[in-house]
Amino acid sequence: MTDQELKDLVASLAEDRKETERFIKETSLQMKETDRKLKELGINLSGISYSNGAFAEEIFYNSLEKDMSFANVHFDSISKLFGGQIKTSDGTIIRDQFDIVMINDTSIALIEIKYKAQSDYPKKMVEKKIRNFKLLFPMYEKYGVYLGLGSLSFDDYVVKNAKELGVGLLKQSGDIIEYSTDWVKAY
Repeated sequence: MTDQELKDLVASLAEDRKETERFIKETSLQMKETDRKLKELGINLSGISYSNGAFAEEIFYNSLEKDMSFANVHFDSISKLFGGQIKTSDGTIIRDQFDIVMINDTSIALIEIKYKAQSDYPKKMVEKKIRNFKLLFPMYEKYGVYLGLGSLSFDDYVVKNAKELGVGLLKQSGDIIEYSTDWVKAY
């Protein structure tokens, strides 16, 4: 290879390096813009999800507030977004929120509201919500707890699982709320 050919090759490699660096810089800028757009989209989707949930909660709360009963049990008070947090003796932090809570002298109704109910919700309610409620609010430890799941949409497995576990269902049907509570049991 001649000196001129070597100089030409070095110059060509330097030009290729500059082009590669420019390409990397452009790609980096495009990735930052894509990240910004994805973050903005995530915030928008999160906002839509939150709004749908708040909408569903308001529908069911308003219906329950008018009647003050669930599963043929009358309640004296109703509250929404009832929650708390405690630290147990082993350092575990337990926190939970309950969408709608109805209380009388002997019973509690914990009504969870979902925009679209998934099949595992009844089981999660039985396994987690009752335990957490009684840990967070020990003054209600001896109260019977009725569970309800309100949703604008259910799949068939939700209904099957709710019946098996004694969890009542609330569903919007036009301007009214339909209750399916024949199988509800107190925990």
